[in-house]
Amino acid sequence: MVLRSHPFPSQERHQGRAPRAAPRVPRDPSPGKAPEDRECSAPEGAALSPVVTDSSSDVGAGSPGGVGGAGAGVAGSPEPDASKAVAVFPGWRGGAPGGEARAAGRGAVLGAPTRPGPGSWEAGGPGRDPYALLSDDLLRVLGDAALYRRLSGAARERILRLRTGRGQAVLGVLVLPGPYQGGGTRGGGAGAGAGAEAEAEAAARPHLHVLDPCENTWRALTPVPAEAPLRGCALCTMHNYLFLAGGVRGSGAAAACSDQVFCYNPLTDVWSQVRPMRQARAQLKLVALDGLLYAIGGECLRSVERYDPRTDAWTPRAPLPAGSFPVAHEAVACRGDIYVTGGHLSYRLLRYSPGKDAWDECPYSASHRRCSDMVALGGFLYRFDLLRGVGAAVLRYNTVTGSWSRAAPLPLPTPAPLHCAALGDTIYCLNRQVTATFTVSEGTAQFQARELQPFPLGSRGVLCPFVLTLPAAHPLQTAL
Repeated sequence: MVLRSHPFPSQERHQGRAPRAAPRVPRDPSPGKAPEDRECSAPEGAALSPVVTDSSSDVGAGSPGGVGGAGAGVAGSPEPDASKAVAVFPGWRGGAPGGEARAAGRGAVLGAPTRPGPGSWEAGGPGRDPYALLSDDLLRVLGDAALYRRLSGAARERILRLRTGRGQAVLGVLVLPGPYQGGGTRGGGAGAGAGAEAEAEAAARPHLHVLDPCENTWRALTPVPAEAPLRGCALCTMHNYLFLAGGVRGSGAAAACSDQVFCYNPLTDVWSQVRPMRQARAQLKLVALDGLLYAIGGECLRSVERYDPRTDAWTPRAPLPAGSFPVAHEAVACRGDIYVTGGHLSYRLLRYSPGKDAWDECPYSASHRRCSDMVALGGFLYRFDLLRGVGAAVLRYNTVTGSWSRAAPLPLPTPAPLHCAALGDTIYCLNRQVTATFTVSEGTAQFQARELQPFPLGSRGVLCPFVLTLPAAHPLQTAL
């Protein structure tokens, strides 16, 4: 496992669109539209990867953070393919061990990858597919202005597709400390000669885990850097990267919110850092939309800021409306907008429109109960509320008609909050009791009877699920 930090050079923005290949998703609520004409987190006409594992990972070609776009190369000059573009920059080694550190000037390598980086030019040899090489380190491609300008719109789309097209999308989970648990920043490294202690510390560090669909078991994927404060942090996926932002360092009187943002690349097994947020936050929400990251609210905060990986910069956006004290809120991207509910917003549903940079109120739901999570799938929002004596109640919001409906609940022995992630046409709902599957098809939306292995959480911590696409030959560790 490697932790690297690197700046991205500024990048001028190119306009244009490329043909769009849509993944299989449930029928969209738009009247008169075929299911594939709409997508949960990208505006109509945006260029997307044909494999979408999460509503937060879509990319809009015409957006500031978009990757695609035909005719986006250098005006008046031929657009070389990826091999020619890479050949122009022989010092660029996307994903090669130490490559990011060489380009950085800030940050240090804290370890070694737990597996050979597939993005290594040296490992793959000169004959390796240059598109795969660039795809393995997409964030650096986006930030390298000279390299990115030399790629045609078709090449950019191919590079993006390869982020999720060379492996299997899997459900993952990270256990975060509860809001009242200790454990901001974990302990530092061991001194020289303390190899056994260092190994024991590494084994005790929090890990990302993934569900092995073949064996129905949870397996460790990679340790989380000790520098990342997990208590009160937020996470989301974008371009098949996992981002962790904010959190609380220390405890008691020494506790302080963090502005740091960490990023995990499953194709190279590398952790890195991107530009810190403008404001330190805890109990925030992190949402990906059209190739951009949005940090929303936090404890005693209504402010919002947006990160563009092509400029490596955070910019302020319209804050949450007054009166929306957003602790324990939920946020999700759907159909080009961001929706926020829960927490001290109770039953309210707010919508943020990036094009207008403005918030507006959506119709209220009938539920005044605590919202444990909200997921976007197929143009609908699925809100999972705790219902005492029953378990998890499910409310569905149609983002086109602005109407609410109910789905069948999930009985639970104890009404513990569910935390959810969408993979294909299934929403996986997790707590310490169950790993339930909520399937959305043409006319139905209901929990399935099949049983998956609950994550062995124990009595402490909060499960935060996510979806990543792992390389086909990824060596998972021992099952839990």
